[in-house]
This record gives sequence, C-alpha cells and structure tokens, in this order.
Amino acid sequence: MAEQRNRWSWDVTGFEPRKSLVSPEPEEQRASAPPLVRRYSVSSTASVLARENSESSKQAVASKVQRLKDRVKLAREDYFELRQEASELQEYSNAKLERVTRYLGVLAAKTAKLDQAALETQARISPLINEKKRLFNDLLTSKGNIQVFCRARPLFEDEGPSIAEFPDDCTIRISTGDDTISNSKKDFEFERVYGPHVGQAELFSDVQPFVQSALDGYNVSIFAYGQTRSGKTHTMEGSSHDRGLYARCFEELFDLANSDSTSTSRFNFSVTVFELYNEQIRDLQLVSGSSLQKVRMGSTDLFIEVVQEKVDNPLDFSRVLKTAFHNRGSDISKFYVSHLIVTIHIYYNNLITGENLYSKLSLVDLAGSEGLITEDDSGERVTELLHVMKSFSALGDVLSSLTSRKDVVPYENSMLTKIFADSLGGSSKTLMILNVCPNAANLSETLLSLNFGARARNATLSLGNRDTIKKWRDIVSYCYFFWSWCKFLMICPQYFLSVMFFV
Repeated sequence: MAEQRNRWSWDVTGFEPRKSLVSPEPEEQRASAPPLVRRYSVSSTASVLARENSESSKQAVASKVQRLKDRVKLAREDYFELRQEASELQEYSNAKLERVTRYLGVLAAKTAKLDQAALETQARISPLINEKKRLFNDLLTSKGNIQVFCRARPLFEDEGPSIAEFPDDCTIRISTGDDTISNSKKDFEFERVYGPHVGQAELFSDVQPFVQSALDGYNVSIFAYGQTRSGKTHTMEGSSHDRGLYARCFEELFDLANSDSTSTSRFNFSVTVFELYNEQIRDLQLVSGSSLQKVRMGSTDLFIEVVQEKVDNPLDFSRVLKTAFHNRGSDISKFYVSHLIVTIHIYYNNLITGENLYSKLSLVDLAGSEGLITEDDSGERVTELLHVMKSFSALGDVLSSLTSRKDVVPYENSMLTKIFADSLGGSSKTLMILNVCPNAANLSETLLSLNFGARARNATLSLGNRDTIKKWRDIVSYCYFFWSWCKFLMICPQYFLSVMFFV
C-alpha cells in the first residue's frame, strides 16, 4: 500500500514546485549582480510634465499678449486718425458756421431794410387806399344808398304765357289785362332788371360792388323779396351747378381780402345765422355746451345777441351754412313765414395806422310777401301771416323814410327793422332784389311786389345825372389803377427802392 501510494505523482502540468523563499544566494552572485535602478520614476515624470505645461502656457500667454499689443497699436492708430478727422471736421464746421452767421446777419439787415421800405410804402399808400375807398363809395352812393333790382323767374310748362316784357336792362313791363284803359301795360323802372334767361353769375356781377363796399368798412344789407315760389331762395342759395349769393359773396370777400391784405394788415371773418319767426329770434348756431362767442346786431339801443363762428375759408363758410340749415329743420311751411338772416362780420386791422374797422354783409331771404288771409286759415297761420305783414310794413316804412330823408326813421316798429337799425340808413348800403312770377295767375302779387320796390327805390341820384356818374366812374378807375401800381411797389419793395434810386 505504501508503495502504491508512493507511485502516485502529484506533479501538475504547468506548475512548478514552490521554491523556498528564503533560500540564500551565494555571496558571489550578490557581489556580481548590478544594482537595481528604477527605469521610470513618478516624481520625475510629473516634473517633466509640469515643465512642459509651463512652457506651453508661457508661449500661449506671450501669443495673447502679442495679439493684444497689435490690437492696441491698431486702435491707437485709428484713434489718432479719427482725432485728426474730428479736428478737421470741427474746423470745417466752424468755418461754415461763421459763413452762415455772416450771411444771416446780412440777410437780417436786408430784411430789416425791406421791412422798413415796406412800412414806409404802406404808410404812403394808406392815404391812397382811403382815397380810393372814398371815391368808390361816392360812386356807389351816386346811384343811391338804397337800390332795387328786379328778377323774373322762368315759367313752368303749365303756367301759360308770360305777362312780363323787358324793353331794356332797367325796365319791366307788365300786362295788367285791364281792357278798360287805353294802355293796359304798366312799366316799372329799377336800377337793374333781369329776365328769365339771366343766370346767377350775371346777377352777381352787379351785386359785387356792394360786396366791395362791405370790405371797405360799410354795412351792407341784401334782401330777397317776393311771394312764395318766386325764386328768392334760389337767388340766395342757388344750386350745385349754379351757386347763389351766399357762396359767391363770401368767395368774393375772401378773394378781395387776400389781395388787399399785406404784412401789416389783415381781415378776419365770422358768420351768424338765425331766423326770425313770429317776431322771435331763433339762433341756428346756438348749440348746448357751445363756447362760441356772441355778437350784437342792431343799434346801440335796439340790438340782439347771437352766436358768431369764425371762418377762414369758403369751405368753413359752407360747413357753417350746412349745419345751420340742418338745425333749421325741414318744415317747409315754416320757411314761408320766417326770415332767414345770414350775416358775414368783417374785422380789419392795420398795424401801421392802428386802424380797426368793423363792418358786415347781411344776406336776407325774406318770408313770402303774400299776406292774403282766407277763411280756411287756422289761428296759428293767421298769427304767422300777421307777423310777416307787420315786418314788411315796417321795412317799407323805414325804406320810404330813408329815401324821402325824414328826420325820424321808425326802426322800432318791427324786430326785423330793429336788427338792421345800423344797416339801413346813413352810409350803409341796401340792395332789394325783387323776385316776381311772370304768369297771369300771380299778376296781383307781382304788382304788389313791384309797387313795394318802387316805394323803396331811391329815384333821385345824389350826385347828379348819368354823365356825372360816368365822370366819377372814370375817376375811380384811374385811382384804382394808381392804387394797384402802388400796391405792386409795396409787394416788391426792392423794385421800389431801385426805382427811387434811379429817380
């Protein structure tokens, strides 16, 4: 058993039997063996790496510093260039500023001289302008401060033949149809008569002198008188393609004011619109909460206060009228028995002479002149007609008193005459435009209207006959030419100075 056990080999392939760890080496081997040296050391490797990193960081820092130095150098060069350009620009600006200042000084001196010349010219022209106004007023007064025009409207198809004839521009002939007398035709003479073919433009050409008189500082009143549907409202308002006196008069005022205004004088306009119904005033511009100013109309003792609105151009004027007409309402029956009064207030100021003028141009669309009261009329209708008849009677009395030069003029008899107490008589101008229907059915009303106009008309010329009028017209034309030439010199004072220099 023991032998068998010893025959077993305990050697395993790949394993060596463990040698003794403490087996001593011979002395010879220890002596001859070289000393063991570490090939790589941790401390030496770290120092090498640190050295290399330090060198690379130094190089990177040096590179950045160099780049910064280059940038600083470029920035410094740019700074010096910009500084040089700024210095040159400052010098250029100073030179330009000096030149501009010098030019402005020269221009201010020349402007002062021109302004002084303009003021002197204006001071010299002012007496001529006043003289021109005086002569124009004398010319208009020579025809009468109260003038009457007559206008016949066209006939409608169902109105039959016309009973009116027009022998000349100042006469209307009416066929009365009375066979009991030898001459059944009656003539009426006025300052101007217009047939049915005459348009608004031709009518306004004769109204224009009254507009000029209003701008010259005189109160002017233009009345449209006649029976209902005789063309009064058409004369005043016109149509979209043929405007009436409202628009044409203000446009003429506006154009004349622009041509007459200078650097030292100007015109301002305001408008009042109201109606007179049953002797009561209804302001068509009075709106609740409105801050518009009011103006007095009438004499010192007899006056009313109504709202006025400033207008700067014809569009403003049209806007004010449109608003007032809208406020008036749409009751046509009330229009026939009420007076519509549109007044343009004119303010003039002259800085040289200190002259302040106020005048007004009133355009009145009167109520229908027919005053026939029938049994079918209601109490309200009768009251309306009575008030209309009263106002027309008072207006006729005032005009008759003025034309006959009576000492006492009855302005207080009606609210209508109270309102126009400062515009009827004196140096004021009044134009009555009679509107008639030239058909047989309206013969009686046509004759009443024509007789009313004949009563109001001033037939006596205050300055003489037609030859005298022509003489005054020639004088005014010459003065107007001279005034236009002086106005040109005022507008172009440098030309005036050059003319004076050569003279």
